Amino acid sequence: MKQYILLSLSVLFFFSCAEDKIETYSGKQYLYFSELMDTKEENKEAVEISFNNYPLDDELSVEISLGLVGDPFSVPTPYKVSVVTDKTTALAENYELPATPMFKPNVAEDVLSLRLIKTERLKEDVTLMLKIESNEYIAGSIKQYETIKIVFNAVESRPLWWTTTVNKNYLGTYSPEKYRALVQYGGEEATDFGNLNTAQKRLCALRLKQAIIDNDLREKDGKPMTVPVN
Repeated sequence: MKQYILLSLSVLFFFSCAEDKIETYSGKQYLYFSELMDTKEENKEAVEISFNNYPLDDELSVEISLGLVGDPFSVPTPYKVSVVTDKTTALAENYELPATPMFKPNVAEDVLSLRLIKTERLKEDVTLMLKIESNEYIAGSIKQYETIKIVFNAVESRPLWWTTTVNKNYLGTYSPEKYRALVQYGGEEATDFGNLNTAQKRLCALRLKQAIIDNDLREKDGKPMTVPVN
C-alpha cells in the first residue's frame, strides 16, 4: 500500500511541475525562493517594502521564504545567496545579508533573514536582487525561482488610509511628524490604522491627543501638533 501511495505522489508532483512549467532538477537537494509562489499574488516578481510604513525604525528585518526540493537535511546546512550586482541599485550600506545562512534540519521550508537599513540617501526605490548559488551542500535552484527582487525605499509619504475623513474626524492634516507620533503613542494597532473600526480609530487618536499634551509634541516648523478627535 505504501508503494502505491509513493507512486501516486510522484505522479502528482510530475504533472504539477508540468502544469506550472517549472524546470526541475534531479539527484540532489535544491533550494528555491518559495516567496515568489505566494498564491495571493499571481506572477509575483518582487518583495516591496517601504520604511514609510515603519516610521520609528531605521532598520528592518525581512524574512524571505525558501523551499527545499529533495530529502530534508539531517543537520543545519549552509547555503549560499549572492547579490546580482548588475541588477542591484541598492547601496551596500542599505542592506546586510547573513554571512553563512543555514537551512534548518528536518524541514522542507525555511526563511532567509536579512536587514534593510535606512539612510539619508534612500530617497527613491532601489532594488536588491538575490540569487541562490550552488555550494558543496546545495546543488542549485529551480530556474524560475532562483532569483528574487527586493524593492525598498525610505520616502516619506501620506499613507493611503489617511483620507479626508481621517483628517476631519481623527488625526487632522498629515505630516511625517504626526505619523511618527501616532505610531509611537497610538498603541500597537495604530500601525494598521486604516483597517481599524471607528471605535479603534478614535481610541488611537485620543491616545495621540493625550501624548501631544503630555509631551508638548510639535510639528517640524515648531507649531503645536493638533488632532480634531473628541
